[in-house]
Amino acid sequence: MTLLSTPSWGYQKRGGTEEDYAAIDAIEVQWQAAYGARDFEVLADLYTEYGWVMARRRPAMRGREETRNFFVSVAEYTNLAVTFGVEKLEAIARFAWNVARFALTYQSMPGREPVYESGRALILYKKGYDGQWRIHRDMDTPTPDAASAPVIL
Repeated sequence: MTLLSTPSWGYQKRGGTEEDYAAIDAIEVQWQAAYGARDFEVLADLYTEYGWVMARRRPAMRGREETRNFFVSVAEYTNLAVTFGVEKLEAIARFAWNVARFALTYQSMPGREPVYESGRALILYKKGYDGQWRIHRDMDTPTPDAASAPVIL
């Protein structure tokens, strides 16, 4: 598993505050760290209680338990490397969303040839009444115009 450890993107911003942007950047770093450490409880807690993960070729996962179980199943059978770069982040009141490019390399175990994919993700964040931002909707799709995102092997 190889992941970016810090956000290095210089994305376009609209609305929101610098504190909002920093909190959302921190979520991305925490997500990558939790996945890399296989700490799926921490990963699932980055999502709202009723968050959805909509991964390609899979039914939507709803709620923290399904989200955690999804990532556990991916990690169990796949060696995965991901890069993620935000292109634009917009925030209005208690909601924010970003559009990002991703590149991933995955290898199904045992020993199959690596598969490379790139695409875009749309992530919707929701700020709770406790003031904490969390991922509320997480959807990705392969797109050929995102192929210039860096790939880590």
